[in-house]
Amino acid sequence: MSDDAPPLPPLPRQLLRLLAQPADPNAAPQDGDTALRQGIQALLDALPNGVVLRDAEHRVIACNRAAEAQLQLNRAQLMGRADLDDLWQTLYPHGEAMGPEQRPSNLARRSGRPLREQTVGIRASDGRVRWLLGNSEPIQDEHGALLGTLSSFTDITDQREQQALLQHVVDAAGVGTWNHDLLNGRLQCNDRLLGILGYRPGEVDQTATGWARLVHPESRAQWRAAVAAHLANPELPCRAELRIRRPDGEWAMVLSCGVVVERGADGQPRRMAGIHVDLTEQMQMQVMLRHAARTDGLTQLPNRAAVFEQVQQAVDRARRQPGQGYAVLYMDFDRFKQVNDTLGHAAGDELLRQIAQRLRGALRGGDSISHSRRHLPAAARTAGRIGGDEFVVVLEGSAGRDEACAVARRLAEVLAAPYQIGGQVVHSSVSIGIVTSEHSANDANTVMRDADTAMYEAKRSGRARWVVFDPVMHERVARSVETEADLRLALQRGELFVVYQPVLDLQRPDAGGVEALVRWRHPRRGLVSPAQFIPVAEDSGLIVELGHFVLATACRQFGDWRQRLGAQAPASLAVNLSAAQLRAPGLIDEVRTLLAQCGMPPATLQLEVTESLAAQDEAARERLRALKALGVRIALDDFGTGYSSLACLHQLPVDTVKIDRSFVAHAETSDYHRVLIEATLRVAETLGMATVAEGIETASQAALLRALRCGHGQGFFWSPPLDAAALVDWWLARSAALPRVA
Repeated sequence: MSDDAPPLPPLPRQLLRLLAQPADPNAAPQDGDTALRQGIQALLDALPNGVVLRDAEHRVIACNRAAEAQLQLNRAQLMGRADLDDLWQTLYPHGEAMGPEQRPSNLARRSGRPLREQTVGIRASDGRVRWLLGNSEPIQDEHGALLGTLSSFTDITDQREQQALLQHVVDAAGVGTWNHDLLNGRLQCNDRLLGILGYRPGEVDQTATGWARLVHPESRAQWRAAVAAHLANPELPCRAELRIRRPDGEWAMVLSCGVVVERGADGQPRRMAGIHVDLTEQMQMQVMLRHAARTDGLTQLPNRAAVFEQVQQAVDRARRQPGQGYAVLYMDFDRFKQVNDTLGHAAGDELLRQIAQRLRGALRGGDSISHSRRHLPAAARTAGRIGGDEFVVVLEGSAGRDEACAVARRLAEVLAAPYQIGGQVVHSSVSIGIVTSEHSANDANTVMRDADTAMYEAKRSGRARWVVFDPVMHERVARSVETEADLRLALQRGELFVVYQPVLDLQRPDAGGVEALVRWRHPRRGLVSPAQFIPVAEDSGLIVELGHFVLATACRQFGDWRQRLGAQAPASLAVNLSAAQLRAPGLIDEVRTLLAQCGMPPATLQLEVTESLAAQDEAARERLRALKALGVRIALDDFGTGYSSLACLHQLPVDTVKIDRSFVAHAETSDYHRVLIEATLRVAETLGMATVAEGIETASQAALLRALRCGHGQGFFWSPPLDAAALVDWWLARSAALPRVA
């Protein structure tokens, strides 16, 4: 019997015989027999186990109270009956109905042998099922003749339900169970464990030796140590992470936990049981999470954290091994924001993916990058994305300045080729800052800061180039940071002001307008050149606020001139418009409001944008069309220095073409520049566009542009930019002296 069903205490055989002998109804009752029967009944009723006694005909002749409760029948329903099928149904452990002949008491009666630890279910007429664990034993006389059968049992319904619940939990958790007989080496597991490992039932030798053959040697040693520690001290849990070979040869990672569940009389362990938890997916997930934590999700390149870690490792390695140099190339893609704003973020993402693909391809082919290192290991050159459109390439080994520049040159070529984004062809060059181990640094942050500084120097120098870091650059960066801080204060303190340069009609001396330009009078530094603070304003985003100030100030001043000077006032006002301003959502309403407030006819305002912005950005062109719809004129500034050409000039929503001063400066000495100016003037005339030549410094330049039939000109030949009061004086004086103007 198990612990759940303790055996019936031994009763004297003669007493069992007495109960089994049928009473003679004609005999007078014996007081002694009655007392004995009552004593036996009291003894049976005191037992916690159910007891049922049947005679040779299988009729119930005795039972106790525990049996009545567990069989869900009272004594009157049980006594004297051989067939109870009308009262309840007997079930096998798996739930199938059990026929009368297969019930333990019948089997014991027919075979003459006892049956131990038999589990049966009893389904009552109301459908409820109780589960019993019991023994059935035949009762024989001294000659071996059957007197009856004795059945004892205990109710295990609660235990069975708990076991079923536990099994459901184990199954739901995907846990495998095992049972190890330490005496015979038998190590059995459930089908769930086999399934976890990819085996079918019968495919594994379920012995300790058979299982050991599947366990990795390192794990085998760990498991033996864990078992030994637990056997020596039960307080210590027996647990270890094991690698077990799957049928396909791969290794599954499982957590095995077990305890001693049975000991002998001498206290020695006899049996252990435990569980296996599949850690394979968890380990794979951890690997994936570690990979994700170090990988840029968009490009699948190493991310910022991974790049900084690699740079730090390169710095440490170079410090320990002086011959192991490194180089870091910090890259930023020119015009990426313009692509993002024009074609949308999806196109920007695709551009970044294509950039990453080109970087991987270029770095994979060592020959195409550096002839000096044809067999550079892949781990020694790595590209990563640290955010936005910023990428970093780390070169390890003996990378010096020359080699780093060779790599930068090759990458610039590879990355400058046109990109196909959907149905659009996109051009994007790269600016690269370089730091090598020749410039000593103690940590990755310093290296990356210096590389970033060199990259911005490359952008400042004209983009699409690479620059090697020099400590002097820090001074320039510091000045830029200081300038930005001062510029923010200047906008608040009113240190900025607007000046105006005349724009004169070369064919009609009596007509002309002005261009508004911003100036900054610093309280300590005096006048700050626009070449110093305009780039800072663009990089910091202050250009929008700055542009708003210039536009509003100039329009109000122009409106004031029209009121005070009447017909003698300048005929038009030109104001530069930055790319950031053009993208600002409130620009159209701002211009409309200023025109109304200042009493300006829309045609008197000319907004000037760079050639690159108008030619490459469809969103910008759409915004320019909206401004033209207000009646405002649009000018293309610095024509000839950007991406457009005469062939596509007709596609741009502009009214005026401004010829860059660099062409005007060489027009008298360079046939190329003069012919280009002449061609531009002819195309503009054909398209009905006005023309302005910038930077006219001499009378001969003015005469040449007039001869080429350029419409307007501006430059120091006539006047430098003037403040509002000086401009009025100059304008009125010019008007008075018009007959004498050449």
